[in-house]
Amino acid sequence: MQICIDTPYTTVRELARRSGQSERAIRHDIQHGRLLIREKDDGSKKAVLVNMIALLAEAAAQAERVNTHDGLR
Repeated sequence: MQICIDTPYTTVRELARRSGQSERAIRHDIQHGRLLIREKDDGSKKAVLVNMIALLAEAAAQAERVNTHDGLR
């Protein structure tokens, strides 16, 4: 399996556009620890950046579990 991503981090708005989820849903997942974000300094006004490498790793691990479970390997 080969998967390519075009950027290691993306904004909440761009992830919402790409995934079809609302920005609110993505921010909820961030607050509950389901999405990793790039660390920011306290009080920073920089955009929240979602770690796309972590999402890729999670998706690959999930696919591996499904493939192994279904006897596809």
